[in-house]
Parts: sequence; C-alpha cells; structure tokens
Amino acid sequence: MNRLILLYPRKWRERYGEEFAALLEEVSGQRRPPWLAFDVVRGAADAHLHGGLGMRRLWNDAALRRGLFDGLIISGAIAIFVVLTNVVFPGGPDESDADPEYMIQYLITLAVLASLLIVIGARGRRRADTIVSGAKAGGIAGGVIAVMVTATFLAVNNIFLDIVSQQHDKRVAFAASGWTSMRAYVTVTQLQGLLVLLPMLVIVGGALGLLGAAVFKLRPSGTASRIG
Repeated sequence: MNRLILLYPRKWRERYGEEFAALLEEVSGQRRPPWLAFDVVRGAADAHLHGGLGMRRLWNDAALRRGLFDGLIISGAIAIFVVLTNVVFPGGPDESDADPEYMIQYLITLAVLASLLIVIGARGRRRADTIVSGAKAGGIAGGVIAVMVTATFLAVNNIFLDIVSQQHDKRVAFAASGWTSMRAYVTVTQLQGLLVLLPMLVIVGGALGLLGAAVFKLRPSGTASRIG
C-alpha cells in the first residue's frame, strides 16, 4: 500500500511522506484494502490539483485543454471497448491474453492509440502554434487515458467481479498471489499498475505529440488547417 504514496507530488512526499506512511500502517486494519487504496489515490489527485499542476494553468493553456478533452474522448471509447470485451462478450475460461488473436488485437489497439496521440499533438500545435504545445497536448492526453482506463478497469472488476474472476489470467495470477480476496487483489494490482502506466503514457504521449506537431509544421498551411 505504501507504494501508492509515489503518486503524490515529490515536494508533498518530502514533507509528509514518512508521517503519511505511518498513518497508513495505523489505519490499514480498520479499512478494507480496496477502499483504503481508493482514498490514497483520491488524495494524490487532490494534492496534484492544488499543487504544481494547478487547474488555472490547465484551463489557460490551449494545448493542455486540447489534450484533456481529446484524452477524455479516447478514454470513453476505450471504456466501451473494455465493457464489451470483459462483460458483454467475455472470453472463455481457458482463453489467455497471450493467445495469438488477443495479441493481434492488442497490437492493433496500440497502433490506433499511437496514431491518435500523433493527431492530438498536431491539434495541440494548431491551438498554440508552438512545437512544444504538441508535446504538452500528447502528454496530458496520455496521462488522462492512463487514469481513466485504470478507473474503468477498477469499476468493471468490482461491479462485475463474478464475470471478471472467471478470466484465465486473473485466476492463475490470483492463485499464485497468496491473497485471500479476489476483489482486493484485482483492485490493488490495478492501482499499482497505474504507477507504471501513468508516467509511461505521459512520456510516450508527449513524444508522439511532439512528432505530430513536427509533422503539422511540415504540412502545407491549406492542408494543415483541416486537422482538428
């Protein structure tokens, strides 16, 4: 659970980290792990919003707004896809994510997402007319997608646990984990995955957004004006 403290801003951790870790140890027996993890993540989001990120800066920056809105739209489409593939049309109990058909599906999804982040970078460049704006738009979009996709899986895993718990990979991983609660296991592991997914998508989104902004600069003005 203490690993989730890494979600908080660095200055916050330096000032309150040790004290907060001790508090988590104290209350861990009073609250169920999923709810305690949710409180920690919610507190981290609040610390960012009232700290270095600042909502005022976000709304005053056209490129960041572009990344936020586009990231939310893409997250909504991904949420529909997650519900369809995990709840409405779930795979069989012996099917694994490592099966060829799922690997192909996964690679196609990554290619589409990469293309969309490039387009977001171009749209960000169009809003603020600097190449850095493309990187900012792509980075914020990547971060939004990471958070919202994690939230989607948390909701699906908890609301439809009876269906999700039949998935081959989750059953195998849970059996080897030593956990006694499938709900707690899928919740905590999903939140721990956010620690990797969030910085990764921010960095990749920023790089692809920068590429999109560079491509946008090279396009003739008449053609570029049609992007977005």
